[in-house]
Amino acid sequence: MRGDATPHLPSLFEVSDVMFRHGELIVDYFESEIRGCRDLRKHMAWYLKGFRVPSELRRQFGMVSSLEELRSLLNQLDDQPYPVEVSGKPRGRTSHGRAPTLPDGWLKDPDEMIHLESEDMFSGG
Repeated sequence: MRGDATPHLPSLFEVSDVMFRHGELIVDYFESEIRGCRDLRKHMAWYLKGFRVPSELRRQFGMVSSLEELRSLLNQLDDQPYPVEVSGKPRGRTSHGRAPTLPDGWLKDPDEMIHLESEDMFSGG
């Protein structure tokens, strides 16, 4: 996008179609409906962010365990336009945590090679 086109803002029904397709694909990937749906749960809040969805329905989306259940929940949604107030704002986690740190002296000699004996490379238990 070069800034000269207005992005398409999907309605809730369009988003729900994508949610269900995501569910189908992730179930295929995991080759397990329950495992795929469990993984899909973490995306529900992201998909529904800004839309007016009752809290009880949101809770049920966060506990979905089958594609049939997902379809049933999606069928309970009322269509609505994309919430422009969240457009352009971060939709996922925004905290970056702490910066990584290295032990003292770790980079003192970048050319130093660490040699491990074969016994040191594998755990005995």
